[in-house]
Amino acid sequence: MRNARWVDALVPGLVALVVLGPLLAPGFVLVGDMVFVPEQPWKDAWTGGDGGVPRAVPSDAWVSLLGQVVPGDLLQKLVLVGIVLGAGLGVAHLLRDLPALARAGGMLLYCWNPFLHERLGIGHWALLVGYAALPWVAAGALRLRETAWRSGAVCLIAGLAVAGWASPTGGVLTVLVALALVQGWRTRLLVGLLGAWVNLPWILPALLNGADQLPPDAFGVEAFASRADTPWGVLVSVATFGGIWKEAVVPDDRGTPLLAGVGVAVVLLSVLGLWLARRRPVLPLPAALLLGVGPVLLASLSAFEATRPLLEWVVVHVPGGGLLRDSQKLVMPWVLVGATGFASLLASLHGRLARFGDHARWWLGTVVLLPAVALPSLAAGLSGFLTTSDFPDEWAQIRGVMEDEGVDEERVLVLPFSTYRRFDWTPRTILDPAPRFFPGSMVTEDALAVESGTVGGESALASRVRSAEGAEELAEVLARAGVEWVLVHETPEEVVLPAGAVPVVEGEQLSLYRLPGAAEATGGTTVGDSSRAAWYAGIDLAVLLSTVAGLGVAARVSRKRACSCPQEATDAYS
Repeated sequence: MRNARWVDALVPGLVALVVLGPLLAPGFVLVGDMVFVPEQPWKDAWTGGDGGVPRAVPSDAWVSLLGQVVPGDLLQKLVLVGIVLGAGLGVAHLLRDLPALARAGGMLLYCWNPFLHERLGIGHWALLVGYAALPWVAAGALRLRETAWRSGAVCLIAGLAVAGWASPTGGVLTVLVALALVQGWRTRLLVGLLGAWVNLPWILPALLNGADQLPPDAFGVEAFASRADTPWGVLVSVATFGGIWKEAVVPDDRGTPLLAGVGVAVVLLSVLGLWLARRRPVLPLPAALLLGVGPVLLASLSAFEATRPLLEWVVVHVPGGGLLRDSQKLVMPWVLVGATGFASLLASLHGRLARFGDHARWWLGTVVLLPAVALPSLAAGLSGFLTTSDFPDEWAQIRGVMEDEGVDEERVLVLPFSTYRRFDWTPRTILDPAPRFFPGSMVTEDALAVESGTVGGESALASRVRSAEGAEELAEVLARAGVEWVLVHETPEEVVLPAGAVPVVEGEQLSLYRLPGAAEATGGTTVGDSSRAAWYAGIDLAVLLSTVAGLGVAARVSRKRACSCPQEATDAYS
């Protein structure tokens, strides 16, 4: 069964079916930051051209482009299934020299763990795209370490690009993993330059848009600090791939001593596997130690009073330091290291049990299933936490009105002024879908209220709107900013409309108002820096085309080398 390559597709395929099966029903999976819409219009914000913080750059750009040819709900399902399949197949590729049972264990651990559970629960699909790309990056980096440039370049370039174009955090982490795995300063320099290039679409706005933003709030480090989600504290929680800050998305399994204990056992077995395979490791032992211990310690710094000020200083003063606020995300490389260690343990046991006959090896199947035993609630859409919903018809009607009114290039205030919303047509609190559903440059709240306080936003305009007292002052703030429209979600909350707002459409779910005073104050011009948006879009296109060209060249050279230099398979564990 050693070279049973069908296992490589079977395991992630079954995990995708068991975890995501209920979510394949018609509709959208709306939870936390995971907001897909029927057809996301193109906006300058998708490239950072609006001057804002590039949190979803350029992922929103390719979602908008792909959404023109693929229905939004289908696109979301393809992304979710692709995350599980891509992660599993990537681990299988990384572990390709291990027995099938060992590969199955590594794949299952990487596709079935608290990190994946909690990040799905909070809706961080873009980060999970980078998570799926990580093993491919590691495999490519290891080939470069062996000086196999041609065969490793395709995986490395594709993995780095996919991760960087999905989320900034995923882009940074995959580059760091690649740098840790390659050897030589020239190779590291080349990988670093490649990583910077493919991440340029979000790096440039992050560095150049500061004039339109407020400094980041250091309180975010405390608000988003790693938390204990097991009975044994923060360090154990993070070391067992959990510890997210948002308690509402923590699986109940993590608070059960028995199941949490199984999770600890899985990690201890992974560490043992790393040690047993130290002579022929999947990942070089020093790099595995760095990528294992480093992320766990970094993810835990924010949880302790003594070390939190260091992270707060970095967040406030270092460009890009805001990526450290939700520090538990940094655990991602450790999950990959743990998966390789778990697979190495199974491979070692597989070889040691050979003398007892093939039937003895089948008992290893019980060890393979331990990750699923530790976290049964991941099944069936996080045990029903994730469900599908449809946007009300009224949303599409309002969108049609806004398109007829030519709102595409104009600013629109969204009220009530809140970052996340709870609607009666979907069961979970979600990031306001209005910026992605409707045309126009949306002015929304970017401060986030949590149990311990409020994390300040970075939009100067949002701050002025938030501080406005009364309808008259709000109207003045909006007029100076060129905001000509107001979109109101119908909620039980009392909403203060700016003075002079003229109703255009008043419905049960949504209402649209025009602000004539804003048009007069700005002379009827649109708001935004079109040259900046065009420049960013040009850079993104250049990065895309050069990356595709590089992949084409690498793939062609790799195929020629494979045809001329076939390699014989080796069996190190038989």
